[in-house]
Amino acid sequence: MGFGALNSSLSKKGYVTSEFAQIWDEVAVLKAIVDVEVALAKVQGDNGMIPKNAAQLISEHAKISDALVEKARAGKVGNPLIAALDAIRSQVPNKVRGWVHFGATSQDILDTGRALQIKQSYNWLFHQLDELKQKMATLAEEHADTLMVARTNGQHALPTTLGTRFARWLAEIERSKQRLRDGYERATLIQFSGAAGTYASMGKEGMSVAQSIAAELGLSFEPVPWHASRDAITELCCTLAIYGQSLAKIAEDLFDMQRTDLAEAREQMDAHASGSSTMPQKLNPFTTMKISVGARLAAGLAATVLTQPPASFERDHRSLEVERDALPQIFIAVEHAAAKLLRLLDQLAFNETQLVNNTLLESPLLMTEGIMMVLAKHIGQEAAHDLLQDFAKEYRVNRTPLKEFMLASKYANEVEDVDFEALEDPRGYLGLSSEISRDAAKRFQNQLGE
Repeated sequence: MGFGALNSSLSKKGYVTSEFAQIWDEVAVLKAIVDVEVALAKVQGDNGMIPKNAAQLISEHAKISDALVEKARAGKVGNPLIAALDAIRSQVPNKVRGWVHFGATSQDILDTGRALQIKQSYNWLFHQLDELKQKMATLAEEHADTLMVARTNGQHALPTTLGTRFARWLAEIERSKQRLRDGYERATLIQFSGAAGTYASMGKEGMSVAQSIAAELGLSFEPVPWHASRDAITELCCTLAIYGQSLAKIAEDLFDMQRTDLAEAREQMDAHASGSSTMPQKLNPFTTMKISVGARLAAGLAATVLTQPPASFERDHRSLEVERDALPQIFIAVEHAAAKLLRLLDQLAFNETQLVNNTLLESPLLMTEGIMMVLAKHIGQEAAHDLLQDFAKEYRVNRTPLKEFMLASKYANEVEDVDFEALEDPRGYLGLSSEISRDAAKRFQNQLGE
C-alpha cells in the first residue's frame, strides 16, 4: 500500500516518471546492493582475499531476479541490507555463502549502492537539462522581438520581449546544471572503509580494495571515511531543491500568463484531465501546478535533510534513515517537474496580440522611465521624476494625454521640442532585450559545438 503523493498508486502518476521509478524503486535498490556485493567479491577474489572460485560463483549466482526480490521482501528484518544479504546468500552455493559480504559493513554497501543510483539519476538529469536548455534557447530566439510587458512586484514595469524571459530561464537552468556538475564526484563517492572507517577488517589491503571497487563500479574514491559526514548528500539534496525552485519559477510565470485576465499563453490540454467536475468551461493549468507542487515537496524534504541533527561521532544510523526516505523522493519530484516542463513547452501557444494589448494597457505610464531620461536632459532628473509622478496620478484619474499635461506644466518652454508621441511607443524602449535573447540562444548553440 502506498502513502502520499509520490507513493500512492492513485496519485503518483502525477509526480513520478517511469524512468525514475525504475532507478529508485525497491527492485533498483536491491539491484544496486547486488552489484556492490558482486564487485566486492570480484575485487577480493582478484587480490587473493577470498578464493577466486568463490568470487566467480558469487558473480554467477548473485543476480537480481524476481526470486531474489521476493526473498528480500519476505525478510523479517527492517534493515534492507540484511534482507538483501539473506536473499543473495540463499542463491549462491552453500560452500561460498561465507564469502559473501566478507569484511564489509552495512552502511558501506548501502551508501555505495545509493551512489550507483545517484550516478544513474545524474546521467538522466543531464540529458534532461540539455533538452530543457535547447527548448529555452529556441524560444528565446523565436521570441527575441515579441513585445510584452515586464512586471515587478506584481505591477507593470517596462516593456520587454518574451525572448528575454526565456533567456533568463535558460541562464537559470544552466546554473542548476553547473551546480549539479560541480557536486557530481562528491555525490557519487564510494563508501568502503569498514565499520568505524578504519579499513581494519580488510587489513593493509583495505584502501586498495576500496579503490578497486570504485573503479569497478565507475564511482569516485576518497580515502578518508565519510560515514558520519553527510555534507555531500545534504549538498546534493539542496542542489536538487534549488533546481526544482528554478523549474517552479518558470511554471509560476507560465501559470500566471494563462490567467483569464492576462490570457498571454495557453497550453493544449485534455479537458477531461484538466477540467472541472462542476464547471464545464474550465481548462485548468494543471501542468504548471504539478511542477510547482513537485518543487515544493522537494524543498521540504531537502529542508528536513538540511536541518536534521548532525550524525553522532563516527556513525549514526538515524541520519541514514532520513536520507533513505528523502533523497529518492527529492530526485523523483524534481525530475518529474522537469519532464512536465519539457512537455509543457511543446504544448504552449503564446497570444502575441494579447501580449501587445497588455503592454499598452497603461500606456503611456509604462514609458515614464524612458520619458524621464529624456526630460532629465532638459529639467534635471529629480524634477522630471516628480513631474512624471504627478502625471501618473493625473492620467489614472482623467486619462490626460502626456503631451497636453507636459505643455500645461511649468516646464512647458523647456520641453516644447520633445517628441512625446515617439516617447510613448514601447518598442522604442526595449533596451537590449532582443540582443539578450539572441545572445543567450547563440551561447547555447556555441556550447553544443564545443
